[in-house]
Amino acid sequence: MTTKGGCSRLRRSPHKKLLQQTYFDGDFITTPIRLTQSTPNNLDAECLVVSPARLVVKHGDPASSNCSSDTPVEMGWEATQGGAGLTDNKVKILNWKVDSLTDWNSKPTCFTEGGQCQKQLNITVYKLPDRVSISYRKYPDPMVEGHQYLLQCLVQNIAPIGRLRVTFYKVSATGEQTELDTQQKSKDNIKTPENGTYTLDFTPGRDDDGAQLLCSAMLDLGPEGPQPPPVMDSNRLNTNVHYKPQITSPGCFSMSITEGDTLSLNCSANGNPAPSYDWLLPHADPNTMEERSVVTITNMAKSHSGNYTCFARNPLGNSTCTVNVEVTDAECPVISPARLVVKYGDPASSNCSSDTPVEMGWEAIQGGTSLTDNKVKILNWRVNSVTEWNSKPTCFTEGGQCQKQLNITVYKLPDRVSISYRKYPDPMVEGHQYLLQCLVQNIAPIGRLRVTFYKVSATGEQTELDTQQKSKDNIKTPENGTYTLDFTPGRDDDGAQLLCSAMLDLGPEGPQPPPVMDSNRLNTNVHCESFWFSVYTHLVQPLVRYQTSHDVDGCCFHFIFSH
Repeated sequence: MTTKGGCSRLRRSPHKKLLQQTYFDGDFITTPIRLTQSTPNNLDAECLVVSPARLVVKHGDPASSNCSSDTPVEMGWEATQGGAGLTDNKVKILNWKVDSLTDWNSKPTCFTEGGQCQKQLNITVYKLPDRVSISYRKYPDPMVEGHQYLLQCLVQNIAPIGRLRVTFYKVSATGEQTELDTQQKSKDNIKTPENGTYTLDFTPGRDDDGAQLLCSAMLDLGPEGPQPPPVMDSNRLNTNVHYKPQITSPGCFSMSITEGDTLSLNCSANGNPAPSYDWLLPHADPNTMEERSVVTITNMAKSHSGNYTCFARNPLGNSTCTVNVEVTDAECPVISPARLVVKYGDPASSNCSSDTPVEMGWEAIQGGTSLTDNKVKILNWRVNSVTEWNSKPTCFTEGGQCQKQLNITVYKLPDRVSISYRKYPDPMVEGHQYLLQCLVQNIAPIGRLRVTFYKVSATGEQTELDTQQKSKDNIKTPENGTYTLDFTPGRDDDGAQLLCSAMLDLGPEGPQPPPVMDSNRLNTNVHCESFWFSVYTHLVQPLVRYQTSHDVDGCCFHFIFSH
C-alpha cells in the first residue's frame, strides 16, 4: 500500500505481529497494525465478549471493561485512550482501563490476531450542565392577562445533548407545581458539550399573578447511567400579571331598607393594578359621582330610593355593579318574599303584611284585589300562571298612603343557541381573523344573559375565549341576542372545536345553578402558509440544484438543495 509522501509495505514481526513499514523522507517508519478481513468470523458476536458491553462514564472519571474469549487467543485493544497491542501470548481475558476518560468520541475496540474478530465497547461520556437559566425572550413590562410571552430555557455546556430532557413548570402562589411542557431535541450524533436553548409560549391568566416559572434539565442516560437521572433546576421567574377589575362585593341585587335607617354599601374588586372606585348615586344630581369604595347614608329617606352603581377601574378596563335600594315607610306593609323570579307560565305568590291591622289591597294586571272590607294584617297575591312580562304587583293601604311594589322577574329559557361564522372561511388560514357569531333565540330577560365562547382542543381541553353581557335591563320581553367574537387561529387550533354557551343568571332568587344551554360545535381545519428553506451541501461534485416540497399537518415546506 502507498501513502502520501512515500510508500509502505507489510511484514510480520518475530512475535507474529503484523507490522507496517512506511517509507518517508528516505527512511522506513514501522508501526503495528491490525487487519480486518471481510469474513463471517469477524462479524460473529460469539468470537469475543466485552463485559460490560456498555459504559456510561462522567468526563474525567475512570473507566474499565474486559474482553474475553472461550479459548485462548492473542488479543488487543484499539482505543484513543488505554489502547493495547496484541498480547505476546494467547490469553482468555484482556482488560481495558483508563484512569481519566477525556475523549468524547471514545470507541474502544477489542480485536484478535489478524483482525479476524473484533468487538466495540459502547461507551457514553457525559457532562452535567454548568448552568440552567430561564428568561423571557423579551421582558414583559408589564405582563398582561391573555397576552402571549416567549419563555427561553438555556442549558449551558452539557453532553450528550441528545439525552437531555427540558421541562417547563409553573409554581402557584400556594406552592402547587404544574408541568407546562417537556422538550427533547434529536441530536444523538453530537457527543461533545453543547449549549441548548428551549422555548415555550406562555399565556398568563389572572390566577397566575404571583406564580413562579422555571425550567428543569434532566440528563437521562438509560439504566447504565446514574439513578435517578441527574436533574438541575433553573432560577425562578416571578410573575406579576396585570388584569382588569372584577367586582366581588357587594354583588348586584335589590334590597329594602326602612326609612330612617343607615345604608352602607362597600364595593370591592380584584384587579391588578389595584382599582379605583366611583359610585353613581340616584339622589340629588343623578350624575353625581362619589370617588370612594364605601357609600354610607344615615337617616335614609324615600328620595334615596333608586340604583346605586359602583365602578371599579384600572388601566386595563372596568367593572360595574348595581344595587337597587328601596326605602320603605316604617309603618307601611312588608312584602315577603320581596323579590320573585318566575318562569313564564308558572304560578307565583307573595304576601303583604303589616304589624297593625289595616285595609289593604293588591294592584296588578294579574291577581289584583281591591281594598279589603275589614282591616287585616296579611293579604296574599297569587297567580296560577304568570303570562305578563312587565308585571308590577303593588300592595297598597287605604287612601294610598302606603304602597309597596313586588319586584318580580319573569324569565324564559332560549329556544335555541347556535354558533356560526359571519362569513364561512374556505379555507381557514393560520394568522387570519374570522368573525364568530353566537345567536341566542327567544330569551328573556336578555339583560341577565351571559354568553361565553369556548375552544375545545383535539385532546378535549376546554379554554374560555371571551364572556359577554349586554346592558338591556329595561327589556323584559323575549328577544334574540347576537354576540360576536374575532377569532385568529394558530396551527395548534387545527382539529379544535368552537362553541358558545348561554347562561341566564337571575341572581340568588333564580334557579340554582343558573341554567346553561350550549350551542352546536364548529370544527376547525386550519391551513398554514408555505415555508421555503435553502439547503447547501459541500460535496466534490458538479453543481447540482433541485427542489422538493412536503406537506406536514396542512403546512407546505419547500426545500431547495444546492451542491
